[in-house]
Amino acid sequence: EEEDEEEEALLAELHELESQREALRLRRTRLQLRLGELLRREPCALLRREAEAGPDLYAQRLRELLELRKQREEVAAACKERVSARQRVAEEREAQVQALWTQFQARKKAVILYERRLSSSTVATKTMDLMQALEWDKEQRVREARVENIRLNHEIQNLEIILKAQGEGQRFMDFEYLKKENQNKSKKIDDLSAEILKLKKKVSNIVLILSQFKEKLQFVEAENEARKAELMGTVNILSQKRDILTKTKQARDRLRTNNLKLQQKCGLLGNEILLQDFEETVDTIENLSGRLETLKRHHADLIRASMKIQEKIREANS
Repeated sequence: EEEDEEEEALLAELHELESQREALRLRRTRLQLRLGELLRREPCALLRREAEAGPDLYAQRLRELLELRKQREEVAAACKERVSARQRVAEEREAQVQALWTQFQARKKAVILYERRLSSSTVATKTMDLMQALEWDKEQRVREARVENIRLNHEIQNLEIILKAQGEGQRFMDFEYLKKENQNKSKKIDDLSAEILKLKKKVSNIVLILSQFKEKLQFVEAENEARKAELMGTVNILSQKRDILTKTKQARDRLRTNNLKLQQKCGLLGNEILLQDFEETVDTIENLSGRLETLKRHHADLIRASMKIQEKIREANS
């Protein structure tokens, strides 16, 4: 709204400059007409006075004419510079408004498309694009109608100034032409009013469509809330089952540890292979122990025999 007000202010100032230029043009025309009237009424007296004044009056009038031309050029240049500056400002404001409008439409479209993502509807995307196009067209036409209305209001003011000047003694303007021009402007205003009514009808239709979308959006939001609640219930159940699974794993680990401890305490009980191997090992050990005792006795016998032989040898030597 602030951008629109500033744009309207710039346009109003532009039309004010145009009206000033038009007023200067009318003033010049009025002076020319008065000069023509004076020439028609008293041509001889005017020529006689100018002849009596001689070259001095001519030089004075020439200087005045040059000064007026210089002033007109300065005023025209200043007005042109102001108009150019205002036009540049208006173009910059227009670009900013266009950027903000595009950003606003993109955000609105992103929000609606995000809400429509669960239903995966391409119709919503097409409808949103159509709505944005209609809204942008409506905005442009309303803006053009507003600018045209401001311009027509300034033209009406200029015509009123002309009519007022005519009422004060300006008899050289064509009243019928002004009347016809006023009728044309009135017709244009009527056409613009009809166009504005059409635009208002379009705006009401768009508002109705937006209200329907809003209701649909509320319905989808309610569905989303229900699904979120269902999801939270599922998450809670999953969390409970996860806790139960964790406790079950902990109990399994405890049972496994107890089982290992019991197996360590039981030793070879219940393990037939190890028992058989143990028995075989015991038998082998017993056999080897008996053989070892036999070998020990045989070795002792051999030692005693050797000692006897050595004793006999010593006796024989002695």
